[in-house]
Amino acid sequence: MDIIDDLQTKLIKETIGEDATEDEIQCGLRIFRSAHQLYSNDNEFHNLSLYVRHNRAKQGNLHIGDLAIDIQLLNMNGEFVSLLSYFHSNQPLLIIAGSYT
Repeated sequence: MDIIDDLQTKLIKETIGEDATEDEIQCGLRIFRSAHQLYSNDNEFHNLSLYVRHNRAKQGNLHIGDLAIDIQLLNMNGEFVSLLSYFHSNQPLLIIAGSYT
C-alpha cells in the first residue's frame, strides 16, 4: 500500500503544487480516494478506472461479534490453512481481506 500511497500523494502534490500543506494534501487524498462515491452517477468517470469498473464489493451482513465460519485460506506460501487456526480464545480475531495480484 505504501507504493500506492506515495503515487497518490505525488499526484496530489503535482496538482495542488509542491508547496501544498499537509492538510491540503490529506484533503486531496480523501477526495481522490472517495471519488467513486462522490461521482457515483458519472458513467464516464467509472469507465476511466479499471479498479472502480470491476469493483464488485458490496455491503455484507456481518456484524461485530458474529461468529466466524471455518474456511480454508490460501496463505502467502501457497498452503491451505484453516481460518480458525488463527483464532485464540483469549484474543479477538480481526479479518482483513484483500487481493494480492
